[in-house]
Amino acid sequence: MDITLLGNIIKNIAVLGVAGYLTTQLKPFRHALNQSQYQFKDKIVLIFIFGFFSGIGNYLSIPLMGALAQTRLVGVVVGGLLGGPLVGVGAGIIGAIPRYYFMGGYGGYVVLPAVVANIVIGCVSGLVYRKYGARKITIKIALMTALGAEAILKTMILNFSASKIAALELEREIAVPTIIATCLGVMLFIYIVRDVFLEQEKLQAQSAQHAMRVIQKASGAFRHGLTEDSARKVADLIYSEISAAAVAVTDTEKVLAFIGEGADHHVVGKTFITQATQKAMESRQTIIVNEKAAIGCPVIACPLSTVVVTPFVVNNYSQGSIKLYKSGNEIISPYEARLVQGIADFLSLELLHAELDVQKVLLGQAEYNSLKAQIHPHFLFNTLGTIRAIVRTDPAKARTLIRDLSDFLRRHIKRGKEIISISEEMECVDTYIRLEQARFGERISLVQNIAPEVIKQVIPVFSIQVLVENAVKHGLSPKIEGGIIKIRVWRDGTNVYIMVEDDGVGIPPKKLVLLKKMEPGNQTSEGIGIGLQNVHDRLRSIYGKTYGLSIQSVELTGTQVTFCIPWVDNGGGEVNEEH
Repeated sequence: MDITLLGNIIKNIAVLGVAGYLTTQLKPFRHALNQSQYQFKDKIVLIFIFGFFSGIGNYLSIPLMGALAQTRLVGVVVGGLLGGPLVGVGAGIIGAIPRYYFMGGYGGYVVLPAVVANIVIGCVSGLVYRKYGARKITIKIALMTALGAEAILKTMILNFSASKIAALELEREIAVPTIIATCLGVMLFIYIVRDVFLEQEKLQAQSAQHAMRVIQKASGAFRHGLTEDSARKVADLIYSEISAAAVAVTDTEKVLAFIGEGADHHVVGKTFITQATQKAMESRQTIIVNEKAAIGCPVIACPLSTVVVTPFVVNNYSQGSIKLYKSGNEIISPYEARLVQGIADFLSLELLHAELDVQKVLLGQAEYNSLKAQIHPHFLFNTLGTIRAIVRTDPAKARTLIRDLSDFLRRHIKRGKEIISISEEMECVDTYIRLEQARFGERISLVQNIAPEVIKQVIPVFSIQVLVENAVKHGLSPKIEGGIIKIRVWRDGTNVYIMVEDDGVGIPPKKLVLLKKMEPGNQTSEGIGIGLQNVHDRLRSIYGKTYGLSIQSVELTGTQVTFCIPWVDNGGGEVNEEH
């Protein structure tokens, strides 16, 4: 083995190593290698990069015995290992072109098998990529692939050269140095690329960790929507966490917060003025602008030169944006863009939650309004009929009933508070019972047992009223002798319990099973459960999923409905009456 030849080849490998390192710093190369699945344009980039290395390997070759000791295979093998068969074959073709057309004078007897081997090796290296993937190509795998590539090349040269004797003499001289050179070159290049992968993964991990810290601090900022106050908090946070000339937060029309350079013309409360923001909002995609003119600020003296704009996307609509600006010669790094994107994605989720909360409140309001509208016509007509019958015999009592009916209708119809005290709720219950007693007489009676400390406790409006109406209509009125409704309210630890009980006809077991599920559509044909379902849903909506109605009933014996609410210490009074 010629030591001088080996030394020259190693020098060439060193040149390729330096060139390879410089290549890994190019943005197109890093972008292509950073893809989990290459797009066609990424493969084209890799083909030309590794084809260039293969072609350069021809010109770094050393003339020997009328042929060339070359490092052309390095670019082909690495291209196949990192980009797949298409990249390997493409790089092999590009590397073979100068060898075939411009260097045929050197070792013409081995040109054709060398060119064909170049393409075959690119395909074989690509198949190794198919098996392992670019990020799992180890130094050992690279070494074995390089050895295989040299074996393919030398086999083809020895078997298909125009002069097999000359080819054999040539390989005796250059086989060991070229094998060593190719293996060293491939391993060096893979080592450099693996270092790029590790660096990218490290940056991604740092970006994720930084984003998580910022997101933790930003948690809850938009829980109640996108306002100037919430936008200011987010802008302050990002400005303090990321090196930036300015940070802005907008809604779909105007600037909600702006901190940093350019605040004299990027004014809070005014319509945003940059074209980049409008473009990001319309496309619902992050926009990175590293040229001042492309930002589209109409103020020529604006110091801001680069920007990343990330929209808040909720239900496929842009609701605002975060903007991170740099000034001077600074550019937006991919790390900063990913960080802003992560923060915007998280805050978009918060805006979605806020929107869902609003819809939930509106739905609750609609259900509440529906409940208020449920004044049964037969109740109204029956009460008016009772008043008409009484007015001739007892005008004073009739006037009292008219006043009670008016008060009852007013409470149900007018838009008012959704949360009232237990004492206010019981006033409505008393009015209702008096009206029903005018019809049923002594068949209906009410017993109240309310602990003094809970009298001012607030509850959802009509929550007790509906239970009492349900007890009268479905429990006592079908019973010839009528019965008693008992209302008990007491505190136990951190909860206040409300129980409405009657000794009426009860609920048949099959119907009770449906009612206990408290699911929409489980109401009976007689209407039992419509009001109960509404109260149950409102309790869960206000206090949480662990709250709601509990129903117990024994047919022909009576029914008991209980619910609880969290205790709030707001004073108390005393009520303990019987009717």
